[in-house]
Amino acid sequence: MLPSSTRALLLLAVAATAAACGSSSSSAPGTDPGTPPAANKVLQGTITARSAGVIEVNGVTLTTPATVKIEKVERPESELEKGMVVKVRAAVDDRTGQAIEVEFEDVATGKVEAKFDDNTLSVGGQTVRIDDSTEFEDNLARLGSVAVDDRVRVSGVPDDKGGLRATRIDRIGGTSNDFEVKGVVSGLSGTGFTLKTSLDAATADTYTVNLAGGATLPAGLADGSFVEVRSSKPVQAGNVIEAASISLEDRLGDAQSEVEVEGIVTSGTSAAFVAAGVAVTTTDATTWTGGVAADLIPGVKVEAEGTLQADGSLAARKVSFRYSSKLQGAVADLAVAADGTGTFTVNGVLVRVDALTDQRDTGLAAGELVELRGYLGRDGASLVVTRVEPSPSVLAAIPMNPLPS
Repeated sequence: MLPSSTRALLLLAVAATAAACGSSSSSAPGTDPGTPPAANKVLQGTITARSAGVIEVNGVTLTTPATVKIEKVERPESELEKGMVVKVRAAVDDRTGQAIEVEFEDVATGKVEAKFDDNTLSVGGQTVRIDDSTEFEDNLARLGSVAVDDRVRVSGVPDDKGGLRATRIDRIGGTSNDFEVKGVVSGLSGTGFTLKTSLDAATADTYTVNLAGGATLPAGLADGSFVEVRSSKPVQAGNVIEAASISLEDRLGDAQSEVEVEGIVTSGTSAAFVAAGVAVTTTDATTWTGGVAADLIPGVKVEAEGTLQADGSLAARKVSFRYSSKLQGAVADLAVAADGTGTFTVNGVLVRVDALTDQRDTGLAAGELVELRGYLGRDGASLVVTRVEPSPSVLAAIPMNPLPS
């Protein structure tokens, strides 16, 4: 168990954060309330809380404009949903602010071609994985609410296994074979190109994109461009896409923009890695929270905050680890020292706790029922816990995707 003084400080920090995130402002301090403030930050991340006129992205509480862009079309802000990955230009003061523009675009749309297990399905030839944080229209049935041949819209980010980690899945109706996929262009010619679904060549899904009748290459397309490809036919043998249309996707922001990006680390080391499709670099001056630099491995979820460079990379001043797994069950094999560091197991999963773990006053006794949140350990098999809470016994029998699969 953590020393009581440390636990108290952690609880105070949590309370202070909750209080800060619980309020919002319609304008930046010192501005005319009738004049929208100037955007000073770009946020890219998942909507983790939603109420009328307010969203929370990357821990920042934001009032939203009356209209937003969904798939490049202006729509009422009421169509924003929890679990959508959005890009927000905002005027931010500490952890609250006003969103000037909110844009949502899915990462994949099409028919569910197969469901492999309770955590994995295929859409448009892409492997889509869900975890405990994935949102559905029916959060009770979850993936059980989606059937093979249903058309779905997937919001999410690339994962470290060459597929997508879904943050939200919606059924959209219809029976057509139309689908869309996003990725990076290489090998561009006058008749097509190679499309990789992420910057990580070793893990990315790769497609050969050919132009279908009437389709054209957009002006400005070049190797390295990030594009959306739409097709009216299923993926052909050899991962060939007959493109009905191709469109360039917007950059994250202009050079020197202040940016926060949240996503799964897909490759790299603590010095230079890729998360949410963005190349991130760090220095000795970079601050790490929720863990240390050595904890950064492919598969963990992080938020990187810093300045966008001319080449589109992010020079990070701060990197924060975000929980990506949840586990409930009884504590066993308890080996935790008085300073709060050590290990135990839950449902056969090795769990690691350290001085950064928020233990919410649970005694961590053998046999105690707990709820854990954390991220994949650097050994690729254990769960590094960011929070431990007592769990009602009725929840103990519910498996909660203990580690990303």
